[in-house]
Amino acid sequence: MIKKWDVAPAPNEKNPGRHKLRIKGEMKDIFLIVKNLGSLCSRPEKTSGDFDFIIYLSKLEMDTMKKLKSVAEELSSPAAVEADSFGDEPAPFDAPRPKLKTEPQPAPKAQPQQASAAPAEQPRPAPALGPAPAPAPAPAPQPAPAPAPEQRPAMSPAPQQPPLIPSARPSDMGLPSQTMRRKAEPVPAAASPAVSTPQPTISSRIKAKWSMELPLIPTYSFQTLIAGSHNRFAHAAAMAVVENPGVIYNPLLLFGAPGTGKTHFVNAISYGLSASIGQSNIFVTDGIKLSKGIELAIKENSISWLEDLLAKVKVLIIDDVHLLMVSDTNKKYLSKWLNDFVAQNKQIVVTSVFPPKSLSGLEDAVGFQFTQGWMVDLKMPNAQAYKSIISQLLQGLDIKLSEEEITNIFAAGLMPFGEAVKSLEDMRKLEKFLVNSSNNLTHSQLLDMLLGLSEAADPSPLSDDEARSASAWQPSGKDAWFKWGLFYPKGMRREAEFALYSVNQRAKELGLNTTWSQVFTEEYNSDELYGIPFHIGNVATERGINGAIVLGPQPTSALGAQEAEFRHITFKILDSFLVKGAWLPMGRLKSKSAYAKILMDLV
Repeated sequence: MIKKWDVAPAPNEKNPGRHKLRIKGEMKDIFLIVKNLGSLCSRPEKTSGDFDFIIYLSKLEMDTMKKLKSVAEELSSPAAVEADSFGDEPAPFDAPRPKLKTEPQPAPKAQPQQASAAPAEQPRPAPALGPAPAPAPAPAPQPAPAPAPEQRPAMSPAPQQPPLIPSARPSDMGLPSQTMRRKAEPVPAAASPAVSTPQPTISSRIKAKWSMELPLIPTYSFQTLIAGSHNRFAHAAAMAVVENPGVIYNPLLLFGAPGTGKTHFVNAISYGLSASIGQSNIFVTDGIKLSKGIELAIKENSISWLEDLLAKVKVLIIDDVHLLMVSDTNKKYLSKWLNDFVAQNKQIVVTSVFPPKSLSGLEDAVGFQFTQGWMVDLKMPNAQAYKSIISQLLQGLDIKLSEEEITNIFAAGLMPFGEAVKSLEDMRKLEKFLVNSSNNLTHSQLLDMLLGLSEAADPSPLSDDEARSASAWQPSGKDAWFKWGLFYPKGMRREAEFALYSVNQRAKELGLNTTWSQVFTEEYNSDELYGIPFHIGNVATERGINGAIVLGPQPTSALGAQEAEFRHITFKILDSFLVKGAWLPMGRLKSKSAYAKILMDLV
């Protein structure tokens, strides 16, 4: 519910017409505003004082104000439409998680509802990505002659099954719903009588479209996409999809290592298509949200509503398709919908971290060939293109760095773009926390505080004194809103205690008034390749935390050899369940900058 808002000029050197929209409300309501105003909006930023969020508008016109007033009036009512959050600021966990609450309500086409207590899970075999009988996929349309995109990556050979794909039951996990977290509040009007909150219908209670759909990022469009040798073929294929969806490249598979621009393409394609067919005809999701959303819809007796919704959609975009959790419950729906889309010449776009040959197990499990259409490899850009992209990011965030600083901080090691964006956002948070500090730190110095570029490494093992000090410490904020858990490799209990103690000490050193409660510490087997990321997501969801610290695996372990991939998949899963993630590499256990970054990742 939006309690109040205002708009004020906020010009800068690059945009004299920029305005800032200040809002007092909840993050789940902010998404509807951004969705309606589209590319005019920046990403929402948390603020303090009389307002909770700031959104910068690139320009303010009469039509923009009309849309803004309309959405704000809608969200000022208890009957406002529920919306999913951006995922950057999780809503308070004031309801049990992750089950979706069900209440019998009259609604069109409603089936009898279950009681609010969720029924017991039926035993299911571990689906993994093993061979399974699959219906014959519909033949793909033959591609028209065109410059052939590269169909195989310049990468080391991958195993037949992608590492770290879960072998645990996906039905053990539930996708959190913003509906569960919404509190009924009276209308904030002086002379208005109390209004009772209307009971939600099936679609608003499960709201599969909202709980399953990925929020789009306004700055990720074709206009901001820098094309080059690293993505030229992907750009050509994406533009062909926008101009003629379902005709040539169907399905379109974009694959590449983390940080090669897959998420940017997903957003750009969606925005490009929305101009011609409308955003309501485009369904953007990811592998986790889609597979678990189907299972939740079945539990809620709302699968027919979801079927009707997808029947009207003309384009289905699935980010991180390799994270689909296929089970006996959702397999028949996944197979039917995917094959129907291709048979009806409706466009499918999917992305994957892994190359096509590693998706064969998933194709067998789902009964659909993601590789039957067109496959395009995305690579890391060359140094010049990389610096251009980083410079564009800095410009959008109004961050000042010299050419030399850009090279030293980002370009020298070709930091993945997702990690670069996260570091820049964390730097902005740290800047706000230190705004009252007497130190006038530059943006470069703030980044150094988070990344430890000038920090001397200390690989020495924990001393007995350090271990004793850490084990004696206990968090004091028992009722704090920040509820964090820590996952650590088996046999590393002392290191886990030291990490929790060091986070607290670093917060004091930085003068951060951040109280938090430690909900649990949980070990994981770093020699187990399969299912650990989903185990982490499962425990985090069940324990109701809003932040998870993961102590990285030992370098000599099986997961240690694939730490970058392990981290990427774990963060994707935590993000889908609206849990913030922070990573502490084992080699940086005594790094002050590492703990500063953990704090900024979680607050």
